[in-house]
Amino acid sequence: MAATASKQPRNGISENIFIVSSNDANVPSGKVYKVLNRKDKWFIINKNGQRVLLDENSLKWEERDEVVLIVKVSSSVLPSIEPGQVYRVYDDAKNDERYILDNDNEKVLFDKNIFKWEVL
Repeated sequence: MAATASKQPRNGISENIFIVSSNDANVPSGKVYKVLNRKDKWFIINKNGQRVLLDENSLKWEERDEVVLIVKVSSSVLPSIEPGQVYRVYDDAKNDERYILDNDNEKVLFDKNIFKWEVL
């Protein structure tokens, strides 16, 4: 039953995180990283392909749901979602919905009544 297993690691760190701030030049803020578990330690892979220990002293992050699609917006009724921009679509399995993060870092329901897109 591995397919139905929870996506949350044991210690509460999400499988995907968004780096809010970083003291490491090789881990730029504003990016989403997949979290890896090695010998009960949690890591991300930096831009040079090296493992970086998740450490609250050098990195500040927010949990993110799994990214299931990458889309390019063709039109939008919201000014915070710009046509021509590329957005990640997240799967919120807990609330049974999908969403994107707009330019103000706010969750917006993945809905054709709000914006139109093409899958990349």
